[in-house]
Amino acid sequence: METLTTPPLPLQRYRLFESHDVDEARESVARVFCPHGLVMLRPRSKLDACHHSARLHRDVSLNYVQYGPGVQIDPGYLQDFFLLQIPLRGGAEIRCGAQQVEATPRLASLPSPTEPLSMRWADGSPHLIVQLARSALLSRLESLLQAPVGKPLVFDLGVPLDSPTLAPLVHFIDYLRLTLDAGTGLQSGGPLAEHAEAYLISSLLMSAGHNHSKALAGDNQRRLLPRVVRKAQEYMSAHADQPLSLADVCREVGCSARALQLAFRQHAGQGPMEFLRETRLDRVRTELQQTSAGATGAGVRDVAQKYGFLHLGHFAAQYRARFGERPSETRALRGF
Repeated sequence: METLTTPPLPLQRYRLFESHDVDEARESVARVFCPHGLVMLRPRSKLDACHHSARLHRDVSLNYVQYGPGVQIDPGYLQDFFLLQIPLRGGAEIRCGAQQVEATPRLASLPSPTEPLSMRWADGSPHLIVQLARSALLSRLESLLQAPVGKPLVFDLGVPLDSPTLAPLVHFIDYLRLTLDAGTGLQSGGPLAEHAEAYLISSLLMSAGHNHSKALAGDNQRRLLPRVVRKAQEYMSAHADQPLSLADVCREVGCSARALQLAFRQHAGQGPMEFLRETRLDRVRTELQQTSAGATGAGVRDVAQKYGFLHLGHFAAQYRARFGERPSETRALRGF
């Protein structure tokens, strides 16, 4: 009589832990991802958790995560990475910012780090998770756009894996997992792994929907920016925490104020000083998200003044208009 053998789990050779204890599972997963809340949906059920994690080069890792019974996961803000989460069975309810999806093996989720995240994984819903560094995605996006990114990168939360547009990306992720499982051809940190990361990041940006997709697709209303606009944006982004006037920017790029304003309006849809203000507001928000929760109002004031917002009333109004929340709420909503 033949003995049935259980097939190995994905990325089995990269096992980090196995546990039936909620606290141990939460702390172990947090070492790779971020601190988060983890609660059993049925408290008397037995956890069957494990995490396998294989890093490619510097900015991408492939992960297999399972919990067994259903769980509620509350990371808050991911802050410095994106997660492409693919249920291998079952499903999950994902909320990120104003978006919500019911993830399935045919509909992955892609939460963005600048939006608050909470998840509810159903019973028997192991996930294959691709973790991607936020800095690497932004750097590649700016390279593809040939311009600084003025707004945080936010993906559409639902990623339809059966879409023809996404087929090359899905097949490549499968190839990476199978190659890593086989233990051949992808030495961590090697040149092939580095190229695999670069391809994966570019493919995700070009095929998954996000708030910069139209610009990447060459939208008619946002053609490739002329050199003078690109150079001005790069200069303002690099010096956002320094006092800058329109005259300073014009002097740097070598054109008149009127010419620069006309070029910005025509090609970027906003004035140069509006671009600078939005860039500074984005920097303030990033710093507030990274500052420890419970800090005093003086901390908000210090960060605002660092980026030139000296009138706190005007700053708070501009901040709320851009992000839909007060600066203090940004700090309060960050993860545990």
